[in-house]
Amino acid sequence: MERAGRHICVGLVLSGGGARGFAHIGVLRALERAGAKFDVVAGTSMGAILGAIYATGATAEELYLLAHRTNWRDVVDLSLKTGLLKGDRLEGFLGEILPATFDELKLPLAVVATDIESGEEVVMSDGDLLAAVRASASFPGAFEPVHLQGRTLADGGIVNNLPVNAASWLGANRVIASDVTPPRQSVYVSSQGDEGSWWDRMVATVKLERRNPMAQMLFRASDIQQSILVDIHASIHPSDLRIRMAMPHYRIESFTSFEEIVWEGERAAERALAAAGGWAGVLALNSPAGSDAGTDPAPDAEPQATAGKGTLDTGLTAMRSTLSRVVGRGGKKG
Repeated sequence: MERAGRHICVGLVLSGGGARGFAHIGVLRALERAGAKFDVVAGTSMGAILGAIYATGATAEELYLLAHRTNWRDVVDLSLKTGLLKGDRLEGFLGEILPATFDELKLPLAVVATDIESGEEVVMSDGDLLAAVRASASFPGAFEPVHLQGRTLADGGIVNNLPVNAASWLGANRVIASDVTPPRQSVYVSSQGDEGSWWDRMVATVKLERRNPMAQMLFRASDIQQSILVDIHASIHPSDLRIRMAMPHYRIESFTSFEEIVWEGERAAERALAAAGGWAGVLALNSPAGSDAGTDPAPDAEPQATAGKGTLDTGLTAMRSTLSRVVGRGGKKG
């Protein structure tokens, strides 16, 4: 596509967020209905899983049908009941629907993971696709880190839950970001929403936290950390259209709320498109993301660390501390 003599390369960015990531499917439904087509894809964690499937050439409806029939509680067990999982079920699931390497995808894809030893953001766009996606989705405390190319990798959401920079590195000069990271003020508001009475939702939350308080502490710590870091990243690498869904009444383990979460994403995208003047309006925007197109994401580590070094360091320290407690508890027997 040409506009004003310049080729427009449209990038799709999908954030991490566990079950909240189902909203990406609704977002894609609305975007496709409006005429959107994407040239490159980038994602973190659940966004990496769904983004990789989308990069095979799947439509939003095909993605919906696949996600709907998948037992996500079996594939992505976030209960932390048995200690760290090796991720074999997740990789087996991915192996059934994804090619072995990035080169076999129909769209260029970049996925983000975290080097758990150095704290660096690692952007992967070639080589072993299954290992890269599994690494990006290896939630701390639930999955063992992935050893790949001499690095020990864990969930990309630890350092970059909305990798706009990765899409720009792939050449995108128009970036559409679907963001299910909860704003900080919404992290603890689990009693809001339309599903059931206030009392029913409160009872469900209490039961869940009594069943595994360590899991809930880790999930909440992750939500808070990611909400802070996403805002830092967004200020440095803004997208052209950022579709945000607070969804305070859904958590990363809300896999049974598939239909409701997809609906939330679809409605949010429709509102965002209407405000932008439709898909044509999005393409006509004076792009803040275009200046980053084609730049290497590797140098980002230094500016991001400088802009929010205290936040980044504090977040990583908190996650490592929590992870060590979870690992210790999971390793106990008897």
